[in-house]
Amino acid sequence: KDNKWVRRAVVALAVLLTLWAVAWVAVPPILKSQVQKIASEKLGRQVTLGDVSFRPWTLELAVNDLRIASADGGHSQVDIGRLYVDGELQSILRLAPVVDAVTVERPKIKVVRNKDGSYDFDDILKRLASAPEKPKSEEPARFAIYNIQVSGGEADFDDQAIGPKHELRELTLGIPFLSSFASQRDVKVQPKLAFKLNGSAFDSDAEATPFAEARAADG
Repeated sequence: KDNKWVRRAVVALAVLLTLWAVAWVAVPPILKSQVQKIASEKLGRQVTLGDVSFRPWTLELAVNDLRIASADGGHSQVDIGRLYVDGELQSILRLAPVVDAVTVERPKIKVVRNKDGSYDFDDILKRLASAPEKPKSEEPARFAIYNIQVSGGEADFDDQAIGPKHELRELTLGIPFLSSFASQRDVKVQPKLAFKLNGSAFDSDAEATPFAEARAADG
């Protein structure tokens, strides 16, 4: 009888390892192909991804060189060096996404305001606005995303209607978490916002435990 349970455990483990191996090999190319196709159709812009990696045993996903082309295709309007998402197995139990960490490295955005007051991304807004609306659910979306970090961000705003150009450099953003779950947790967080705008530096640091019974903050 003991041998029977051992055999079942071995078979279950073998099946799990096989599924992990298949997902590890198959998910990256499928995800890359589908994201590029669907996103390009939705936005009306060419969307491309570089290397994609996925670890099914830890639910870690990494995407390199995510780019959204400008309307004329001459340059990248949005360029993200690396996007990393660390999923949590609780997502299966809660039937809702739970993410332990999201890291966005070297995001770059270029925006132009034309002389007539329009923007060079108005075509995207029109496409999104024309899409059929989905029926709204009475219940709010259920999700939890922890440890959101943005580093090395840049933005260029060329205001041709008025004249000046604005440059945002060295953007660093830290958000402890965003969650719609009612459960409370003791979370030690360090929210942060820092950047250089047209050469002038701004830096803000804070530390808090907002969901502990004895709430504390240090800023």
